[in-house]
Amino acid sequence: MSKLMQTDVIIIGAGISAKLTALYLSIHRFKVIVFPNQVIKDDTSNLVTFFSSGSIKFLSNILNDDKSIVCYEDIKQLCCSQYDQLNKKNFKVNFDNNKEEFLGKIIPNKKINELLDGHLLSNTNINILNDEFIDDIRYKDTQIEVATKKSASISAKLVIVADGKNSIIKRYSDFQFITHDFEQTALSIAANIERKNQNTAYQYFTPDGPLALLPYSSTHSSIVWSLKKSSNMLRLDQNELQQEITDIFRPIINSFKIIDIQKFNLSFSFAKKLFSKRLTIVGDTAHSMHPIAGQGLNLIIKDIVCLTKQLVKYKSLGYDLGETAVLNEYDDLRRSDNIAYSFGTLILDEVFSIENKHIRKLTNSLFKTFNRSETLKKYFVNSATGYNYFNNL
Repeated sequence: MSKLMQTDVIIIGAGISAKLTALYLSIHRFKVIVFPNQVIKDDTSNLVTFFSSGSIKFLSNILNDDKSIVCYEDIKQLCCSQYDQLNKKNFKVNFDNNKEEFLGKIIPNKKINELLDGHLLSNTNINILNDEFIDDIRYKDTQIEVATKKSASISAKLVIVADGKNSIIKRYSDFQFITHDFEQTALSIAANIERKNQNTAYQYFTPDGPLALLPYSSTHSSIVWSLKKSSNMLRLDQNELQQEITDIFRPIINSFKIIDIQKFNLSFSFAKKLFSKRLTIVGDTAHSMHPIAGQGLNLIIKDIVCLTKQLVKYKSLGYDLGETAVLNEYDDLRRSDNIAYSFGTLILDEVFSIENKHIRKLTNSLFKTFNRSETLKKYFVNSATGYNYFNNL
C-alpha cells in the first residue's frame, strides 16, 4: 500500500536552483518537499558562478547573512576586449558600478552547494527525499501527485521543476522548447594567478571563442574558454594550453598555473512557456544560455523571487497555488527579461563567431561607441547587477 505525503510545494532537482528555490519558499513559510531524483555524488566540479550585487543580497538573505561569502573578492570592474585588438586598445569596454560598491562576486559552485546543503538540512519547513526516484506524475483536479518507485506518493498544489535542461519533466508534460547547439566546448580551468589588477574580471573575444578570467580570491581564479569544436586549443596538452593562456593574459598577469581542467558542451534551451497544468519551471530547465555574459544564475534568481512573490500574494488572497491565473502571471512578468538575456547572449555569441573582417570592424566600431556612452553603460550595469530588483527583499 502506498504512503501518501502532503506538502504545499514539491521541488524536483538537486542543483543550486532547486536548493535556492526551496530555501526562499521556506522563508515565506511554505512547506516544501525536495525531490533530487538522482543519486547524490560528491561535488568534484571546478565551476564558479557570478553573483551580481543584487544576487549577493538575495544569497545573504537565504543564508541568514552567513559571513563565509564575504571573503570572496568583490568584482568592481569588468573589462571586455577583442583579443586581436587588445594591445592596440582599439576595442575595449570597461564596466564599473559607481552607484554600488561592487558589481558582484564570483563564488565556486562547490562552496555554494556546501552552504545551501547546511541550511537545507536544518530547515524544518523542508523535507529532502534523497533516496526516492520518480515513477509517475498524476494530475488531479485540485492536486498534483508525484509517485515514487518505492510506492510512496507526494501530493501538493504545485510542482516546481529545477532539474536542468535535460529535465525529466519532458516526459510528463507538454512544455515546448527552442533549442540550439552552439557547437562549442567550454574549458573550465581552476588556476593560481597573480594578477596586476585586483577586483577586475576580464572577457576577451578571441578568434577561437570567448575567454573569461574570473577571480574569486587574491590568488585563485577560474578561466572559462568557450571554444569552437574545431579549435586546436582543445587538442593541446596542459602545458601547451597554459602557455597559450599565459600569452593572452600577459598584459594583466604576473604568473599563471593551471590546477584543474574540466570540459562541457554548450547548448541553448528556452521554454516557450514557464508553466503547464500544476507544473512550473525555473533554472536551466526554463532557460539554459551561453556563459558569455555570466548572467545565468542571476536570471534564475530573478525567476525564484518573482515566482515566490506571486505565490505569497495569491495564497493571501485565497487562491490555489497551482491555478493557471497564478502561474500565467509569473510567466508574463518574467518573459521580457528572460527573452532579452537568453537571446541576447545567443546573438552576441553568433556575432563574435563570425570570421569576417568587415563584421569585426563593425563590432569594433559599435563597442567603441558603446564605451563612450556612460548612459548605455550605466543602464547595462543597473540591469546586470539586478540590485534594484532585490531592493524589497
